[in-house]
Amino acid sequence: MRFGQGMPNEAAAPSRSAVSDRPSADASDYSGPGVEAEIRVGGPRAPADAGEPRSGVGGPRGAVDAGGPRSGVSGPQDRGGDGYVTLYTARAFSTDGAGRVTTEDGMLDLPVKAPRQLGGPGGAPNPEQLLAAAYATCFHNSLALVAGREGVSTADCIVETAVELRKRGKHDDYAIGVDVVVSLPGVDPDLAGRLVRRAHEHCPYSKALCGNLQVGVRLA
Repeated sequence: MRFGQGMPNEAAAPSRSAVSDRPSADASDYSGPGVEAEIRVGGPRAPADAGEPRSGVGGPRGAVDAGGPRSGVSGPQDRGGDGYVTLYTARAFSTDGAGRVTTEDGMLDLPVKAPRQLGGPGGAPNPEQLLAAAYATCFHNSLALVAGREGVSTADCIVETAVELRKRGKHDDYAIGVDVVVSLPGVDPDLAGRLVRRAHEHCPYSKALCGNLQVGVRLA
């Protein structure tokens, strides 16, 4: 399966066509065992359309509202006045000089270190890996939801994600690029393509990485 540049299993992967991250795109070609559909969200091989902002996180979309409300909202509330109601809030804390991350319920408590490729020591999870794991799980859940409505089982489905930390120029202009590869063995290619596109449309992580993310930042 082919992800972003430099991913470990890129060389052994057969080539396959990409399914666009736009809802109107057509998934017309698949190859390899089962069905593997690729969605490119701001990855280095995804050409940006003229006049259209790139998908992904970073750049101008990183602007924050210093006076925004705190993201940890208890109870069903419409935080942004956009009709969305908060169902659940996860709160994490970065401590020890960004060397440890924990959640308030203690379910996650991990050392965090920069990878060797970025000049760090490695040997512990890094933010890009945590995002990749979270996105893969969320996308898989969204796919299971839309596939279940069509009577399609996702028991053998595999969702693999690659998160790239990218930089432009010499300044601190960083961005995130994401590749998502979905394997749906035994599912008709046309149906699989529709399900993958629909999952991408509904997945909240996909929406966030495509720019539909409310960020409130304030001083504690």
